[in-house]
Amino acid sequence: MTLASTGAALPLWAVVPPCAILMLVLAGYVLALREADVPESRRRIRTAGSIVMMTTLPMIVYLFAIVTPASPRKFMLTWAMLIGLLFMLVVLALVDVINNFRLHSKMHTDLREELSDIRTSVRDLVEKERKKKREEQAQSDTPDLRLTDNSERSDGERS
Repeated sequence: MTLASTGAALPLWAVVPPCAILMLVLAGYVLALREADVPESRRRIRTAGSIVMMTTLPMIVYLFAIVTPASPRKFMLTWAMLIGLLFMLVVLALVDVINNFRLHSKMHTDLREELSDIRTSVRDLVEKERKKKREEQAQSDTPDLRLTDNSERSDGERS
């Protein structure tokens, strides 16, 4: 008995429910991703990956529950298409990794610039306060050389 004569690898009832559930989860993920607060590049890459995954699911059902090795052309063509889609998923995952490194680097640079601006602002404020204190101290350190206060003098006295 050869593999070609045995029929499909799995029964249809064992393959369809998990694939249908996964299809709904992926569709929900794509819809949730539209509303999520993520960078646009990440949204596009992950949406494309989810759509490719949703494309592979019917092919998996067809490959494992419908087509048999008895029809080698259909069987091999389906496997080739599935492997091609899985390769596309790997490429999209690598693009996502590269994009995440790019986003991280940009955020790190932006954070450094913001921190530098904050340091400059704090340094300027501290310098202003020091200058103000020095001026106040310089004014309070100068002696009052008047012998009498003008308010204490009577109208008859002259300076």
